[in-house]
Amino acid sequence: MKYLFIFAHPDDETVACAGTIRQLVDQGDEVALTSVTPGEAGEVQPSALKKLRQAGSVSKLRQAELNKVAKALGIHQVTVLAFQDGTITNQLVWGKLQQDLIDQIDRLLPDVIITFDHTGWYFHLDHVGVSIAVTLAFHKTKHRPLALLHSHFQPGGKKWKYIFHASPATHRVLVRDTHQKLATMELHQSQDLQIPKAYVIKKKRHYEFFELACATKKGKKLFSRSPIFSQIKK
Repeated sequence: MKYLFIFAHPDDETVACAGTIRQLVDQGDEVALTSVTPGEAGEVQPSALKKLRQAGSVSKLRQAELNKVAKALGIHQVTVLAFQDGTITNQLVWGKLQQDLIDQIDRLLPDVIITFDHTGWYFHLDHVGVSIAVTLAFHKTKHRPLALLHSHFQPGGKKWKYIFHASPATHRVLVRDTHQKLATMELHQSQDLQIPKAYVIKKKRHYEFFELACATKKGKKLFSRSPIFSQIKK
């Protein structure tokens, strides 16, 4: 099987899906990753300022970090699109971004696509825009993937509690190696990931959550029998 993860910025794939990606790779699936932006608007942490000077720009630094993560997780292919961090608008979602994602899907031919849920996890507008654009693209490609999953990431804490009171997640993945997930987060050194790191550390059993948003009959059967994605009983 071939899985395509599509997110807005370098580090999105890690905080929400690192455990899932590693386990898919370990069972022999192929994983590709597309980041819609290079993440040039991300605030660089003081500990990474020396690497920033060496890289020459925030976007180059974050792409280098993403490449390290891809190697650590076993991601087969990484693509970074040229959209500007922090500027994903309706015009892009319904226009160029949607078309570029259609082209990506038709080129990579994934069986399963995974992206943000429509809240963008915490109403981050880049995330919301990418979620909508990916969902539109999923339905318009010549290639017909088996399933579209929306990633439901819960950053934890009272600040975001109102978002998750009735999560529509249908499946979850038990992260078998939380130490590896934390180590992968460390590779995104330029970014402040203390909240998602704490969320992993506090949980005795850490899960990554997904909603089976759309699937063919074959896709539904795939996720009803998956050794990695377990169905959530309501």
